Amino acid sequence: MVDDSTQRLQRQAIDAAINCKWDEALTINKQLLAQQPENIECLNRIAKSYFELGDFDRAKKFYQDVIKIDPYNTIAQKNIKRVSNIKKNGEGGMLNSGSMIHPSMFIEEPGTTKSVTLVKSAEPQKLLTLSAGQIVMLLQKKNGVVVTDQRNNYLGALPDDIAHHMLRLLEGGNEYQALIKNVKSNSLVILIRETVRSKKFRNQASFLDESRPFSYSSDNITLATDGTDVRGEGDEPAADDLAMENTGF
Repeated sequence: MVDDSTQRLQRQAIDAAINCKWDEALTINKQLLAQQPENIECLNRIAKSYFELGDFDRAKKFYQDVIKIDPYNTIAQKNIKRVSNIKKNGEGGMLNSGSMIHPSMFIEEPGTTKSVTLVKSAEPQKLLTLSAGQIVMLLQKKNGVVVTDQRNNYLGALPDDIAHHMLRLLEGGNEYQALIKNVKSNSLVILIRETVRSKKFRNQASFLDESRPFSYSSDNITLATDGTDVRGEGDEPAADDLAMENTGF
């Protein structure tokens, strides 16, 4: 049974990761690891912290430690490949370190949000450097909308029908925020959220194909629209999954 002090440290570790305070998250998770040397969630969080701080060698080591305990741990398996790919392509430095990711950012709402699978997506080695929750940019082009990261690196494009719809809304004064919802080596899904509705479209929702609010679930995120955790007996809290992967892998 986990005592109160351990639970408090776990919550502090989760909060630090959600707020992208990776040095703090690393310190707290190391304290937890001293108490529970084979805590897989803690090992994954330490690996994630090192990854975000740009120390890919240590990140890979801790993911490998997870595999020694749990050979079928999908989080560690995916991220070992991810780290190896980054090292192979010579990429380094802090990743996504300036973005604060709150679980509410992933909640979809009818009329104001839409999940979109990009077309003409970037090469797998580029996609595997991305994280769910990472903010992306929507760039208006003459005949479409291109999606890039915050360094202006191309990630993909909106499908033509959605792009034409978005261009009309953007040109009419609406504003949107987009973030990565799900990423694989061969696909990228983003979540687009209306942030400003212009007077021209004051009575028109941006997106009409969602019928109700719902929570987004992936391998590592489970969010409930009523604010409760959605998990089975013995599972970690939903926010723990979010912090473990800064939401996605």
